[in-house]
Amino acid sequence: MYEAHHGWLTHWLHRRLRCPQDAADLSHDTFLRLILGDQPLEALREPRAYLLVIASRLLINRHHRKQVEEEALRQVAILLETRDIRGPAEIAAARNLLVSVVKLLVDELPEKPRRAFLMARLEGLSYRQIGRRLSVSESSVKQYLARALAHCHARLYDSLDPPCRT
Repeated sequence: MYEAHHGWLTHWLHRRLRCPQDAADLSHDTFLRLILGDQPLEALREPRAYLLVIASRLLINRHHRKQVEEEALRQVAILLETRDIRGPAEIAAARNLLVSVVKLLVDELPEKPRRAFLMARLEGLSYRQIGRRLSVSESSVKQYLARALAHCHARLYDSLDPPCRT
């Protein structure tokens, strides 16, 4: 299957990512997910469609991860800019406030999304591991995490003033 579809999939990903190295990495990740998945390869009637689904999900995850990384870098840049202005006490207070805000946001979530979020972020568990602990499918875990992230994002950004437009 790899020989039959790898070139095609890599080309498809390259058109979307515009980077041959990222396309090659994502293509390999797609086949890795296929191999490690529960679906027997012989049972696939439409392998390209199945590969597209896996690759599309990986693209979405990559996009979300990139957004989180960019936001984290922006926050670090802000902290570095104000590093000289703030003393250790102010920095500690800001961190404590951030921890409190995240705790409040997480406490607003229903039980399973909250537990899934904490297992993923604090314990670093995979979807499969979380699903086993919560006795739900991996798909449900993905939905719980999406719901948790959407809730946190909405609560944080709704509380902020709208950005200035120039």
